[in-house]
Amino acid sequence: MINWTDPKAKISKYFTVKEAIWLDKWDRLATEADGLTDQVKANIVKFFAEKVDPIREILGVAMFSKSCFRPEEYNKLIGGARLSCHRCQGPDCALDFWTDADSDGDKDGADCDAIKADLRPHLEPLGIRMEDNGAGARWVHVDNKAVPVGGHREFKP
Repeated sequence: MINWTDPKAKISKYFTVKEAIWLDKWDRLATEADGLTDQVKANIVKFFAEKVDPIREILGVAMFSKSCFRPEEYNKLIGGARLSCHRCQGPDCALDFWTDADSDGDKDGADCDAIKADLRPHLEPLGIRMEDNGAGARWVHVDNKAVPVGGHREFKP
C-alpha cells in the first residue's frame, strides 16, 4: 500500500508520491478533493512503473519531476491543454521533468536538448510520446497517449 499523504513514499523503483502529485503553485500534494481517485492513483503507478522508470534507466541519470498529476482547476491555472494527459484520466498520463544531464549543477536548455536526443530512438519501443517544445526548453514532456493516425511520437504543443 502506498501512503499518498507521505511525500517520501515510493510509488515506483525511482519515484515518490511528491514527484507524482505535487502541485507547486498550490504548495501541496493533490488530494481526493482534487480528483485523486483510486483509479487515478492506479494510472499514475502504472505509468511510472511501465514508462517513467524505464526512461530513467535509459537516461542513466536522476530525473526531477516538474509536473505529473494535475487536477482540472490546477491545469487551467497554469495554462495546460484542455485535454491534458496530466489529468491521468483513463490510461493516459504525462510527466514533465528535467535532469542535470550535463552535470553543471542546474537545469538548463542544454540538459533538456540532450535528454530529448537520447529519448528519440526509444519513443516507439517504450510506447510514449514526447513534446517538441523547442530547443533550449527547460523541461521534457512525455506521455503515454496513443499516437493518432498520421501523427508522430514527437509532437508540437
